[in-house]
Amino acid sequence: MQDHSQKITYGAMMLALFTILLAGAFYIPFLGNIIMIFIPLPIILYRLRYDRSSTIIVAAAGTILSLIVGGILLAPFAVMFGLLGFLIAESVMLGKSKLYTFMASGLFFIVAGALVYLIAALVFEFNAIDSLMAMLKETETQFKSSLESFGALPESYEKIVEEAFTMYRSAIPAVFILSVYVFTFMMVIPNFEVLRRLGHQVPKFPPFREMRLPVITIFIYGLIIILPWMMDMKPESSAYLLYVNATIILRFLLLLQGLALIHYFMYKMKLPTVVTVLSTIFALLFSPITTLLGILDIGVNIRAWIGKDNLK
Repeated sequence: MQDHSQKITYGAMMLALFTILLAGAFYIPFLGNIIMIFIPLPIILYRLRYDRSSTIIVAAAGTILSLIVGGILLAPFAVMFGLLGFLIAESVMLGKSKLYTFMASGLFFIVAGALVYLIAALVFEFNAIDSLMAMLKETETQFKSSLESFGALPESYEKIVEEAFTMYRSAIPAVFILSVYVFTFMMVIPNFEVLRRLGHQVPKFPPFREMRLPVITIFIYGLIIILPWMMDMKPESSAYLLYVNATIILRFLLLLQGLALIHYFMYKMKLPTVVTVLSTIFALLFSPITTLLGILDIGVNIRAWIGKDNLK
């Protein structure tokens, strides 16, 4: 009886905290962006302490309470973050790695985002992509007016803008996927740190400097680069869509690989953390060079040279 009473009390506490975090994330300016990261935490904490069925009940109650507090607007987010908290907690309970939790959480966000997009388009007749492109077009019109007022409008301006907008629209899937995983990373790390400080056993990421992409990444990237010379890609074609999105994602991964190499070098040289931070900033500013370093790190194994005695 006492354990059942504690379960209900703890569930009520986590339910209240979940609702407060959810409301705070959407109604408190600026600070809400930070609060949003911790919305799944109450569900995670409850699942790590009690059984699966009770956690589902608490998450469902959180959705109902959010509907009462914030109306229909908060309910979909309550469902999404409640399910995410349950997913993360289940991964921890099953002893999955941190990378597994990160990838699974990101995939969950991608599926949820796609469903939200479809529901908005089919039910509410709201196309988020069209709205985004309309905003970009309005900004471009203002920029064009500024160029015309200064007499600096190039002759080929319309063609350049048309090609740019075609690429922007085609690149939306890759930008969406990368944004989702960046946000997921920003969410998983702080929540795991809180869980660790509360005494829960959670997995760790291996050091970033140990990141190594498979060699096949280079061959795939090379194939993508020569794709425009192998076939005629029209801007509206599936091949063009594949080319743009694959290029963005692969270049981002190779950029990370280059950053990992720099961190590995700094670690081997036993340089201060501040030097590593400054080097990372410069590496991002000169991203093409960093991407090239990532390619060389995969294909040539630069780390083997860094590890030689004369560089220690």
